[in-house]
Amino acid sequence: MTRSTTVLALFALAGCSSGTTTSGQPSAPTPKADPNTPPGVPTPTGVIYHAVKNATYTLVRHDSLSLQLPGGANQQQLIDRTAFLAVTLVPDTGGYQATIVLDSLQAAAGGVPAALDSLVPAWGTKWTATLSANGELSALKADRSTTLGDQVGATLRSLFPELPHGGVRPGMQWSDTTDVAIRADAFDATERGITSYRSSESDNSKAKKAVKIESNGTFDRKGKGMQFDQPLEMSGNGTRNAVHYFGDDGVLISAQGSDTGDMTITVPAVGQTVPVKQTGSYTISAIRPPKG
Repeated sequence: MTRSTTVLALFALAGCSSGTTTSGQPSAPTPKADPNTPPGVPTPTGVIYHAVKNATYTLVRHDSLSLQLPGGANQQQLIDRTAFLAVTLVPDTGGYQATIVLDSLQAAAGGVPAALDSLVPAWGTKWTATLSANGELSALKADRSTTLGDQVGATLRSLFPELPHGGVRPGMQWSDTTDVAIRADAFDATERGITSYRSSESDNSKAKKAVKIESNGTFDRKGKGMQFDQPLEMSGNGTRNAVHYFGDDGVLISAQGSDTGDMTITVPAVGQTVPVKQTGSYTISAIRPPKG
């Protein structure tokens, strides 16, 4: 049981949620039509997502997990992942068709690099999804399932913060409440998140013309699953915050964020529970300018 709960804890808190409902401040007067606006979307008054081809990013995530095992013993885990991703957004009615490809991946646990035979199966994983004009990512689906690839998949929503309808400009505030289904290793779970946002002019010397978007919020998760033919239940909650920088062309330049959570894994058949505390952080950096 110790080994199985350790594996579950490693993956169950890896992800970030996407949103479903967003509200913003009243929009400014409507400017001239933008030919890059997706069909079915009103002409924006601020920055919105933009069609891109092979926008390439490095996503680095670090997680620290503390498990309280049966008998009172504590176990610490450190997990590091560096994913190299290519993002393509093709305009579609109401938003975009998104394709995200995992070009390659590096990973380590406790400072020990992952074996090549555990990394290679994840390389080339392709996710497809629908992205609304304001950043709601839905129907996210991978073309394969691998242990490390699924961990990366759980973090992809950090690439797409929600923007207010009509686009974002410095000086705005908005919020969203999200309800999403997530797959967290052995668990099929649902997550509800409440997030507040505010935008300002860029303070990044490397992205002077960007819009800075700061966010913070809370989340709650519940799920059920199976491992080693044993029914399991999971519940958890936590907080998260992030900063994203968007260019005036609607393309993500960089981001960083962190999250903290408490989770409980329960084995109903034996009445056993394993509390888990998790802290995580990530950075996202553009590797090369995307092609429109």
